[in-house]
Formats: sequence, C-alpha cells, structure tokens
Amino acid sequence: MDLVIDGKWLYYPHSGKLITDGRIIVEGDRIVYSGQRKSPESVKQSGHEYYNYEKGLIIPGLVNAHTHIPMTLQRGISENKPLQTWLEYIWSIEPHLRPKDAYWGSMLGIAEMFASGTVGFNDQYFYSDQIAQAVHETGIKAVLAPSIFFTGNPESNTMEEAFNHAKSVHDKWNGDNNRLWISFGPHAPYTVGKDWLQTIADEARDRGTTIHTHLNETEYEVNESQKTHSLRPIEYMEKIGVLDTINSAAHCVHLSDGEYEILKKYNVNALHCPKSNAKIGTGVADTPRFLKEGINICLATDGQASNNKLDMFEEMSFEALIQKAFHKDSTVVTSTDVVKMTTSNASALFPQNSYSGTLLENTRADLIVLDLDSPATTPVIDPVSHLCYAIGRDNVVMTVVDGSIVYHEGKFMTLDIEKIKDEAQRVTDRLLETTKSE
Repeated sequence: MDLVIDGKWLYYPHSGKLITDGRIIVEGDRIVYSGQRKSPESVKQSGHEYYNYEKGLIIPGLVNAHTHIPMTLQRGISENKPLQTWLEYIWSIEPHLRPKDAYWGSMLGIAEMFASGTVGFNDQYFYSDQIAQAVHETGIKAVLAPSIFFTGNPESNTMEEAFNHAKSVHDKWNGDNNRLWISFGPHAPYTVGKDWLQTIADEARDRGTTIHTHLNETEYEVNESQKTHSLRPIEYMEKIGVLDTINSAAHCVHLSDGEYEILKKYNVNALHCPKSNAKIGTGVADTPRFLKEGINICLATDGQASNNKLDMFEEMSFEALIQKAFHKDSTVVTSTDVVKMTTSNASALFPQNSYSGTLLENTRADLIVLDLDSPATTPVIDPVSHLCYAIGRDNVVMTVVDGSIVYHEGKFMTLDIEKIKDEAQRVTDRLLETTKSE
C-alpha cells in the first residue's frame, strides 16, 4: 500500500524534533519521505492513497515492551493483593487455559493495542504458538518469548517439556513475515534453576536469539536471592554466566549500585512497568538513575491482570507523574524522555532495521496519527507535552504497521472485533466457573 499522510505536526522522538505542516509518504513497507508538506496536487497524480488531518500529530507507532498478552482474559480477575498472593491466585487459574483460549485473548489484546496506537509488543507467556498465529493474522509486530517454567504452566508439566516447546516455536515462527521473532522466556531466577538457566542461555546463543526474563521486581525476591545465593538476582545471573543473552529484563525495581553497573555492562534493556508495579505495590523503579547511567529503558504495561489496560499513553503519563512525585522533583523525567521509552528506545528489542521508532526516511513504516481536534487537547501549545499529559487512546485515528493501515477511525482492518469480544467473554466465563468449582 502506498500512502501520503499529511498532518499539522510531525514528531521525531529520537531527536526531539517537531515540525509543522508535515508529510509522510509510504511506499510498500518503507517511509520514503518524511518532512515538510508539498503540494497535494502532486500526491493525487502519483496515485497514492491520500489522508489529510488538519490537526493531526504524526508520531512513530508505540511499542509495549513487556506483556503477557492472553491475560486480557484475566482483566480485573484479582485485585488489591500483594504480588506473591496475586501470583498464587493467577497460577491457580492458568492451568485451565486452553490453546484456543490464548488465541482469542491474544486477538483481543492486539485489537486493544491497535486502537491505542501500539504497533508492536514484547511478550513472555504460555501458548506462544497461538499468540504467534494471532500476530501472523493481524499484522502487528512482536517478539515472543515462550515462558519456560512449570508452575501453573497449562502446556508443560516439566522444565524439559517447556524448553522443548520453546524450541519448536522458534523453529516454526522466527522471522515470520519479517514481523515476528522468537526469543526464550525463563520466567525468573526464583522459578528456574541454575542448570536450566545456563542450558537456555546456551540454546539462545546457538540460535542467535535472546532471553526475556523478570528481574528484581520485589524486595521479597531480592531478599530470597540473597538468602539462597548470597547474591542479589542480577549479581547471581552474572555469576552463572547468562546475562550476555538477556536482552529484556522486566521490572528492575529494586537494584543496588552494582546492579546498575552490571546491566550497563551487558547492554540489558530494562522493561519498566510503572502502573503494574504501583498496582501490585512492588515499588517504583528509579528511572532517573537508568537515564543517568545510560541504560536503555522501555515502557510497558505488564499483563492485564496487574494493569487492566494496554494503554501506552496512560503508561507514559503515569510514569512521568509518579517519578516527579517519588523524587519530589518535577524535572527528573520529561515528556521527551517517556515518548522515547515507548518508541526509539524500544527499537533495541527488535532485530536491526525491523522497527526504528523514528519516522526517518528508509525505515519501516510504523506510525500513528493522533487527531488533536478534541476538547481535551485544545488548545495546542506544546504537542509533545500533550503526548505525555493530555492525549489518550481516543485520539488515535490511524495505526500503520509496515505500511499497512490496520486501524482507521474506529475500524479494524485485519480482525473481526465483535467475534473476538464474544469469544473472549465466553472463555473468561468458563475460566471463572472452572476455578470456582474446584
């Protein structure tokens, strides 16, 4: 599909550049022009589909850096519990999840992401085969890490079974349509033993892929690691020789000075889930410290059972606000910082040249259009401030992935939203009834 999209503003997060009267031209899956607007007449002659949003803000499509996407089916299922209690309840439900359930949960999650301007996600969960099928059908981008552990695992009864399944998913789906990639997902060092962590890391190296895991989410986890290994979790992962394969470390809330240095040494991407961490009561990651240390940090929602939304605009706003409140300093995290965390910073989660988060020419055409012609976004003094504090997912009017429009003015182009909603509700009703009867 060849497109021309005109907007009042173009914003380039990687550089902080904002231009007015902008234009994006897409040919195939690439941006071939990005800059000041030219004559509309020349567009009509070229045969491109033409869209003009007089109060439109065009930015790169957003990325959700840490998800458990089928957990759309568990939205609101367990509230006001500490993490360990919450996990025990969730792990009692997940064994009842069936493969087709995960497919419908994934389809629902992808629909929610498209409608809120998210073009890609970085997932660690069970049933990656079914999640991959949903990714394949809908046109979104994803890095999927099949969860490798067996507590509550509905598709594996042993670590060996979970590991073999992850390898088969990699064999089947890695590189699909140049939009879908498979990494490995050992859940965390407190659920996966040393030998298995090392085995998984060796396999990741052999296959040229990476690991997505959870690190230092709670004080309890850190304390238990010190009791068991006389090391904090990140220190322990370095000691056993697996950190070179970890591309994605979710949460990273409770870190020592030395652990910041270790993450930087191994170029680990920290996946920050501010709303989920706040809701579960695990704490506030020190984002200003990550920025100061030069550690790449990306924003994420976590699963919908601990967040309830897949809304990256809300995540950006909450992140900026909670950091200012926690540090009692209004300058510590800016609008520019948080937009980068959801766009250009997230390019490090994907293979090179598959997602840039920049809007630059000759990059993949992953972009969204936000219509600021609304009461909540009027007047427009600073569009970048609006991105952090005023814009919501209701402002999203177009989502484009690899040059294809997947969502436009309330319509989903690659999925049947009514069927998906019906199936998701049916599955959740069955999960609740099954768990209640035990």
